[in-house]
Amino acid sequence: MVSVRKRGNVYQYQFDIAPVDGKRKRITKSGFKTKGEAEKAGIIAYNEYTQTGHNFTPSTISYSDYLDYWLKEHCEINLRYHTIRAYSNIIKNHIKPNIGFYRLSQITTSTLQEFINKIYVEKSFSKNFLKNILKVLKTSFAYATDVVGFVKENPALKVKLPKYDVPDPDPAHIFTKEEIDMILNRFKKNHAFYYAALTAYYTGLRVSEVFALTWDDIDLENKTLTVNKNVIEKIILVAHMADT
Repeated sequence: MVSVRKRGNVYQYQFDIAPVDGKRKRITKSGFKTKGEAEKAGIIAYNEYTQTGHNFTPSTISYSDYLDYWLKEHCEINLRYHTIRAYSNIIKNHIKPNIGFYRLSQITTSTLQEFINKIYVEKSFSKNFLKNILKVLKTSFAYATDVVGFVKENPALKVKLPKYDVPDPDPAHIFTKEEIDMILNRFKKNHAFYYAALTAYYTGLRVSEVFALTWDDIDLENKTLTVNKNVIEKIILVAHMADT
């Protein structure tokens, strides 16, 4: 257990840990102004030690807190930046508000299936976006079961996407030559938008790729573009366009 004693003008906590090479080992920390501060810090440190470095108990941790742990210990180390951002947004906007308050250990396949069905019906998300949400569920629980052993079985393994389709309320529009000319003419005095739109029109580049181009990507002599990066943040042109 944790013991506290005064060392000079400050307080120190200490507690025994596992012996190493048969020798007694302790964890100590000093510098606390009061005995109460030392006791509180010592209890936190002791609990973290008994839980092998965790500041939580795996059997009672919420799915919300576990997802924060998973992002830090797995995603931020192994995944690309844009993937981490996508996962973080899905977790923040969809998973945590709906099922994050449940304990990790109490979530079942039916919990996850009902969650997927609910957001599909209520939000009319596309199948592709639902696949991304389901991927977060499956990979986060796979880490919980196969790597860190916080739960025994992966409840996300048998979760399925709904088979029926909700019509897309905003289908992709293929612009005609006349419509393109109208758009370019409307914004011909706005050079930033005009030349970006013109570049996208003649090359087929995505908006994120066009706005990521730098001068070293452009070879005027050979009339070529090198596309090797994109802008990750969504580019919003409405406000700028309104000023023209």
